[in-house]
Amino acid sequence: MPIRPSFADDDDLTQRLDIDLNAALQDLIAQRSRSPIMAIPTESAVSNLLDTGFPQGGESVEQLAAQITRATAKYPRRNTHPGFFGWIAPSGLPTDMLAHAMVAALNENVGGFWASPVGTTVEKTVIGWLRKLVGLPESAEGVFLSGGSLANMTAIASALASRFGSDYHDRGLAEFSSPARPVVICSEQVHFSIRRAAAMLGIGTDNIVIVETDDEFRMRLDKLSQAIRKHENIVCVIASAGTTNTGAIDPLDEIATLCKEQGIWLHVDAAYGGGGLLSDELKPRYGGIEKADSVTMDLHKWFFQSLDGSVLIYRDASAARSLFTDSTDYLQMSEEVSAEQFAFFHISPELSRRFRALPFYISFRHYGLAKLGRNVLHNVQCANYLADLVLQAHELELVVAPQLAILCFRFRAGGLGEAQTDRLNSAIRDQVQLEGDYLMSATRVHGRPVLRVCVMNHATRAEHIEGLLESVLRIGRSLIQPVAGSTEDGESPGARSL
Repeated sequence: MPIRPSFADDDDLTQRLDIDLNAALQDLIAQRSRSPIMAIPTESAVSNLLDTGFPQGGESVEQLAAQITRATAKYPRRNTHPGFFGWIAPSGLPTDMLAHAMVAALNENVGGFWASPVGTTVEKTVIGWLRKLVGLPESAEGVFLSGGSLANMTAIASALASRFGSDYHDRGLAEFSSPARPVVICSEQVHFSIRRAAAMLGIGTDNIVIVETDDEFRMRLDKLSQAIRKHENIVCVIASAGTTNTGAIDPLDEIATLCKEQGIWLHVDAAYGGGGLLSDELKPRYGGIEKADSVTMDLHKWFFQSLDGSVLIYRDASAARSLFTDSTDYLQMSEEVSAEQFAFFHISPELSRRFRALPFYISFRHYGLAKLGRNVLHNVQCANYLADLVLQAHELELVVAPQLAILCFRFRAGGLGEAQTDRLNSAIRDQVQLEGDYLMSATRVHGRPVLRVCVMNHATRAEHIEGLLESVLRIGRSLIQPVAGSTEDGESPGARSL
């Protein structure tokens, strides 16, 4: 006689949680604009606020939510703060919390239409809106991925399949590496995810051809043309529509023309800058992006959305299909080509995929692309306003003018040499962060430390720009107060501690 399994009520995981989500989240929501923006603790200090022992169960979700709320309140990293000008990080929208809760409640694996009819239709709909925004043809297809790094790598992998044809899937890169090694061409300002992708795909970082940039950090066309003439086995050219360090937009139209003449796959990395396409005023700066073979855009960056959602759009997804299409005994796909047989894992590497497109569907329909675009434009106007204020301040030097909403500047003081000025700017950045109301990221331009400001928060206003500049000037002036005596190197006695 078969033994009928029994189950203890205490072990039932289907019990509904009796919890008020609004109450559980209200303290976290209140933290979003609270100072300090960031605290830098030790790992042990954070661990002391958490229960890191092996979980035995029995703790209420209210207690656990309160534990995380207390920890993040004491040791925050608030990308949502209007004074956060550091890394390119998501500010998040009010619609996100409901939308991401819906994603968890549905818990659909959006692998394709048969697995998630609504999820697949929603994702294809959002891709269609973005395809239209970029200007690609109606036949273009796309997919949501976890981030720009994976999107860029997937684009390069598809370019490999396009370059070497249907045999690439089975025979691999080694088969097509003679007599000339495959190369990827990009500018010296390209995102470092390209190096990682080249390493992971077997191309190798030694086979990335770096093209010099001009005074505005844009890829030089003459140098790109030379690189194309020099190399025989080109996998793709990668152009940037908003570089991470300086926000530069490469001359996309001219690059696209060169690539089309030579039959070279053009990938445009618009992971940061793609949000500018939302603004009718900014969109002309992206002329030529509509000619790309593939485009990456991170919606969790300048589309203001919470993590995560990166989009890769193909002009023609056939090369991706030749690379990624596969099946197994438990997942047999029909050979019928129809919307009902569509699978996202046939054009991208991910098989298990959460309902990433839902938060974007909800926010786009609630706010409208035009309203989001006006917020993007306001970020650019704030960056231009800061640049104008920097130019008016005799102690400051504008190093990188904003092409979008990133700018870099330096504090300068008469009598200080370059080394002391370097240390001064690093000290200013650190002190601004310690005060807690503003945060700038550390970077270098032409080998020198600069104060980098990235404006990409929908909550940022002119008063935050003014407050940041006041802090920089106040701190910089305090650090160069003259002290008695003279320095051994003959420089001004100011800022001796720098």
